Amino acid sequence: MERDNMLEMLEDIERQRSIYQMGGGAKAIEKQHQRGKLTARERINLLFDPGTFQELNLWALPFRTGFDIDEKFSPADAVITGYGKVDGRTVMAYAHDFTVLTGGQSGGQHAKIVRVIDTAVKMGIPYVGMVDSSGVRLHDGMGEPGVKPPADGIGLHGTGSFMWSPPYASGVVPQVALMLGPMFAGSSYSPIMKDFLVMNNNTSSACLASPPAIKAVTGQSVTMDELGGPKVHSEISGICDKVVNSDEESIAYCKKLLSYWPSNWRDKPPVVDMGDSPYRRDERLLDIVPFDQTQGYEMRELIAMLVDCGDFLESKEVYAPSIITCFARIGGQSVGIIANNPAVNGGALDMDTSDKEARFIRFCDAFNIPLVFLADTIGFLSNAEKQTLGLERHAAKVMYAISEATVPKITINIRNCSNYGDLAMGNEQLGVDVVFAWPYAQLGKIDNLDQFYAQEKDPSKIKVTLEKYNNIYNAGARLLFSDIIDPRNTRGTIFNALTWLENKKEDRPWKKHGNIPL
Repeated sequence: MERDNMLEMLEDIERQRSIYQMGGGAKAIEKQHQRGKLTARERINLLFDPGTFQELNLWALPFRTGFDIDEKFSPADAVITGYGKVDGRTVMAYAHDFTVLTGGQSGGQHAKIVRVIDTAVKMGIPYVGMVDSSGVRLHDGMGEPGVKPPADGIGLHGTGSFMWSPPYASGVVPQVALMLGPMFAGSSYSPIMKDFLVMNNNTSSACLASPPAIKAVTGQSVTMDELGGPKVHSEISGICDKVVNSDEESIAYCKKLLSYWPSNWRDKPPVVDMGDSPYRRDERLLDIVPFDQTQGYEMRELIAMLVDCGDFLESKEVYAPSIITCFARIGGQSVGIIANNPAVNGGALDMDTSDKEARFIRFCDAFNIPLVFLADTIGFLSNAEKQTLGLERHAAKVMYAISEATVPKITINIRNCSNYGDLAMGNEQLGVDVVFAWPYAQLGKIDNLDQFYAQEKDPSKIKVTLEKYNNIYNAGARLLFSDIIDPRNTRGTIFNALTWLENKKEDRPWKKHGNIPL
């Protein structure tokens, strides 16, 4: 009898489970597909290895508010949460369910999401947030007279905890946000506070106020794309790390990101043998860089020659494009590469490149990912406008981040490194462990030596002096690098340095944290 009762109960539970797992129902799912979006559950299934996802709090329902919204069946409170395996490694995730109350956020929903983040920290595992929500449900923050909201998080308090948890997790476990739909108002801060943000070019947006709200207050008419679309956030604001064209592409990018990282700050990144000899030489490296410093070249081609199987994963590729930040492997070891791109304005540095570089450095340092700098830049370009907007403050972020980082740091000076470019691309005075130079690298170059010899009337003598001091050997004599290397040996040189620095440890004065010039 007990067995029959148990089987009957289990059958009923599975029947109810299937109802809950349908979210907003077949019509709502069809609408989601018509918008070009996967459902929350389809996204979860794509992220996790088959059969490994364990859902948490499927049975959650919204707190009662006293409004008509209480009568709607809202399974899982419009968010799917849980854990599972991604390429064999444990990861936690949450996914807003737009088919249920347009993914609207409530105190209960926030409690589920905060549980994901806080538990990821406790377990020392990454988490992924899949964002697709119309914003906070106003009903939760209001409620009718006589309807008392629960004390464990609703309305503004729930939003506050949603904001608090990403900074709490920052630097402890990797955090990724996949913005696959809209995100409005204060809740849009939370995905931005994660380490990496991916946006779907066709469906996502992020802004503090919607176009109708802005028109009502200011009279200004703007579209959602103009206000907070992927183009704005990938090219101008810089908060978006990657723009994709589908949910499937966003999840594939996310999984590849995770493959380069450790699970938490205590671990080292995974080593993956890609079958590419660390000492492979590429003859093309002798020809790719023009001797004429006014000529640009595509640094991505050079990077592909240096890394395992030519494979690397770039972030913020359309933001501040004169500098490249990417993850790759050299001899199977994960590295973060920062490279000037002379094809764009001579690899010039400015405020945006500084923000992009400093943030990337700090992420890699937080998660024990060695840094490789490939330097070829005309340096910082300044004018009156940039000066008044704080060029020095932004530039200082880079020097601060390089100095603060304790991971192995390797710089390869390829060609030009003038106008304080050596500071932004790492030198030994800023704590870089080893600096190498290609034969035609120019470091410590003096362009205006004639100002020191103003009394000298013979230009030929000034030229001779410049030639004497502006050469690779004089730079080596001044300890500006450790060795001159054959460009074809660059890959092997980096790998040997990584091996040498494998057990690097730096003791720094204890402090709560530094105060980077934000």
